[in-house]
Amino acid sequence: MSEENLVGRLVYSKAGRDQGRPLLVIRVIDNRLVLVVDGDLRTVEKPKIKNLRHLQTTNRVASAIVEKMARGDPLSNSEVRKAIEDLLYRDSGGGGLEDG
Repeated sequence: MSEENLVGRLVYSKAGRDQGRPLLVIRVIDNRLVLVVDGDLRTVEKPKIKNLRHLQTTNRVASAIVEKMARGDPLSNSEVRKAIEDLLYRDSGGGGLEDG
């Protein structure tokens, strides 16, 4: 998978203390290491280095995060949390009633 395809992708940790947690890839370090965040335990200010072998990748990408990073705009933890929530909600079928 190329770098362009990984940034902004929703992944799940398969190993470590954060096992099972949904995370977003925010940077590719090399062909086996990436930086991941969840906006909570793993903040934008202190991302976690993870080996790709320890991540379960999904086909879901937070396009708003990718676009923002491509522009060079700073990323906030609340944006990361919202993006992960949106991707998980969309995966679960969503479709519920919205407030308002």
